[in-house]
Amino acid sequence: MVSEQSETLSLKRDCEEETPESKRLKQGAALAPEAVPVTKTETETKTGNETETKTGNEAETKTENETEAKAGIETELKKGNEAEKAPEDFYKYPTKKKFAIMMGFCGDGYRGMALNVGVKTIEEELIKALLECKFLRPESAAELKKIKFQRASRTDKGVSAARQVVSLNLHLPPDDVKASVALLNGALPNDIVVYDFIKATKNFDSHKFASSRVYEYNCPTFAMAPTLGETWSGYRISQEVLEKVRTVLKSFVGTKYFFNYTASKSPDDPSCYRYIRSITVSEPFVVEEIEFIRICLHGDSFVYHQIRKIVGMTIALLRNVTPPGYLETSFQKERIDVPLAPGLGLVLDKVNMDRYNKKFGSDGCHTPLVWEPYENEVQKFKSEKILSVIHRKEKGESSMFNWLHTLSKHKFYTGDVLPQVLLESRSSEQAASKVLEGNTDNNQSNAPEKQNNPSKSANNDSNKAEESRLQNNPSESKENLSASNDENKPVSQAT
Repeated sequence: MVSEQSETLSLKRDCEEETPESKRLKQGAALAPEAVPVTKTETETKTGNETETKTGNEAETKTENETEAKAGIETELKKGNEAEKAPEDFYKYPTKKKFAIMMGFCGDGYRGMALNVGVKTIEEELIKALLECKFLRPESAAELKKIKFQRASRTDKGVSAARQVVSLNLHLPPDDVKASVALLNGALPNDIVVYDFIKATKNFDSHKFASSRVYEYNCPTFAMAPTLGETWSGYRISQEVLEKVRTVLKSFVGTKYFFNYTASKSPDDPSCYRYIRSITVSEPFVVEEIEFIRICLHGDSFVYHQIRKIVGMTIALLRNVTPPGYLETSFQKERIDVPLAPGLGLVLDKVNMDRYNKKFGSDGCHTPLVWEPYENEVQKFKSEKILSVIHRKEKGESSMFNWLHTLSKHKFYTGDVLPQVLLESRSSEQAASKVLEGNTDNNQSNAPEKQNNPSKSANNDSNKAEESRLQNNPSESKENLSASNDENKPVSQAT
């Protein structure tokens, strides 16, 4: 009974369900009475609106196309103007390549190697020449970091370099390097020379890849004389004193703590530790009537002022103006006075790239950075442009001779008690100062006394009469005597 009722309900639902077709007919019947006929006017209005919309879209598209075209023209014009302003070589060699510049320079008249705005430096002259030769873009010259500019070793004011290496990216023609070298040398001053351009690896850094550096100091031998009284250009060093010089300099070989041989470093700065491989001293040689020795120092790297202070300490020890044990004390962390020798005789002789050559020099793709191919050029430039200036200026300006008189002013001793040799040195310095000052300062200082002391005035008048007599008699002239002494002394009078 129950099953029959369920079956009846199921059939009833099936009958009540609408088929898709009946559903459509029903919907159509419902809509038909409400449908409104479309008139001709409404059709034209609708078409007009669609036409206006389409026309507006086309206008907007046209405007956008015109704007893009105008921007494209302006871009092309801008490119054309830049092409007219930029040198042709920039587009002939648009890609920058990393090069090592093998160069040398005389530091006389320059405020060091590194670029320093407002003062004359070696790098300033080099950058100007590279711009003139169109090997460098102006925007790159304004910011050297963009071209990875780096020097192998920094030099101070007046310090020269016979073999220096600079690394940077250049627009350099790869097919004719010799012509590029000649072109650059023509744009450089005579005291700066480029030996070669060598293409290097992309990440080559001349400072990081420099394995060691060789400096030399050209020192007049009279600086090593035991007493100030032996200081003149005619001095000739004995073999005994020369061996003492070599013995003292050997004390600096090896790893030492050079805190007292530099500046602007704290006592605990680990960078004060430096390793010197060797120090050699040449046999004496005479140039411009002055005897010199050449001190060569080979080390991995050197701190600021280190070499000049090593030479200054050696001179102070040879002249016996330091207390016993002063050299050993100088390697401690306690700050003591170490004299700084003149910079005139210092030369960066060579930068070695052994680390780079070992890694890339034999790979078949890169040229090793060695100096042997340019040795003749290096020696010629060094002799004519560097050493000749050092020797000539030492004779003309007496750089070392004048510096020796300052040794007694250093505080090598603590307290008021000074050794006899230092007292004698100060006495000799005072005597030398009076001679160098001449009679002008003495006359000015005695002018007030002349008014207050008639006896001194009379003495001065008699002295003037004596000077007048000597001037009238050239054979007895003081000036002639002084001039004859100048042949053997770097200043007007010996001390």
